[in-house]
Amino acid sequence: MRQNTYKNQYSQIEAYKESLELAHLKKKTIIVNLIMFVLAGIVLYFLIEIESDLVMLFSLLTMFAVLFVINIALYSYNNDHYNYLKIAMYINTLGIFSIAITLVFQFQTPSVFTVLFLAYAVTAIYQDFKAMIISNFALFIAGTLFILRFPRIFQLTSSDQSQTFFILVFLIVFVMLLTLSSYILIKRKTFFYNQLAQIKESEIRNIELLLEVQKIKTNKSMDTDQYYDTLKNFSKELSKKLSIDNVFARKIDILKDLKTMSNSEILAKYHEYSQEEINDLKNMELEINNKMRMIGVKSSQSFGVEVSRNEIFSESQFKSFRHYGDNGYVKIISFVVFYTLLKIDKPYLKALDEKVIKDILLNSEYFHRVDRDILNIYLENNEVFDTIVKDHLGVK
Repeated sequence: MRQNTYKNQYSQIEAYKESLELAHLKKKTIIVNLIMFVLAGIVLYFLIEIESDLVMLFSLLTMFAVLFVINIALYSYNNDHYNYLKIAMYINTLGIFSIAITLVFQFQTPSVFTVLFLAYAVTAIYQDFKAMIISNFALFIAGTLFILRFPRIFQLTSSDQSQTFFILVFLIVFVMLLTLSSYILIKRKTFFYNQLAQIKESEIRNIELLLEVQKIKTNKSMDTDQYYDTLKNFSKELSKKLSIDNVFARKIDILKDLKTMSNSEILAKYHEYSQEEINDLKNMELEINNKMRMIGVKSSQSFGVEVSRNEIFSESQFKSFRHYGDNGYVKIISFVVFYTLLKIDKPYLKALDEKVIKDILLNSEYFHRVDRDILNIYLENNEVFDTIVKDHLGVK
């Protein structure tokens, strides 16, 4: 699905918006399928209780089963996951309304007519423009056909043709109000996604500018080879101190080779690593990919930022370590850099004691700024963290 980038100042914003929507779309897909599973059980139980014919029972069972199989298949595709989940969303919308319309025309009673509104409520979870159009159109067409085909069902008194007209007018007004409310909610969601994407892109461009200014001001580039050699020596001493095998050396060699070797050459040389693991390591490479340097710059500027747990869509959330698009490596390194900065003297802040750091992370807003899994790792091993830093810094 090709993204339109002309609406934004930077083309990358659409990619950020897509990653944000993907995280929520996964959850919405699971929620909708769970609701469909519960509804399937209720509908089938109801049909068995009223001793409905086997053809009807089998037809509805098949429709639900097909929807579940399609959702599982589309959810399993990791490649282009966003578009596959979008397809699943449209199929679910059409499928749920198809089941609802089948029930309405099968039983032909006003009480069963409410199934259409139940189908609308389920599909409204997606908060998507196209899904909204499909569901609103299906609700209006199905309701109109049912009212015109079986007008006597809705008659309250004697035969009166005007009642059909009033019911149709009510349906039109009702669908218009639903459309308006859904449109407002979707526009609000889109606005929040735009804000978050623009904040992230602005942040990245500002950090890139700082790195470029540093390069111009100092008139020298970062010596990555020396950095990797130093890092390798540190990992060697660290592994010796912890009495474990040096599991970092091989990965550091990969980081060093990434700037000169192609992807196929890397996979051939380090055949024990998969393509996914190589891609994760690319995020930590310094010379071509600046993510690690950006993390360092951001950590140095994050002191004093106030974050409220209620500000879900505020700019301050992007000044935290809880980015949904970051993988485990990035989150761990972000926290380690932040932790190390707290343990050393700086012009604006003296080194903090381990007890003080632990108290800050547990009893301040920083508790809501660090990914919960990463924070648990620290809380369970904070003494090990402290020992490693002291040994490296030569502190007794």
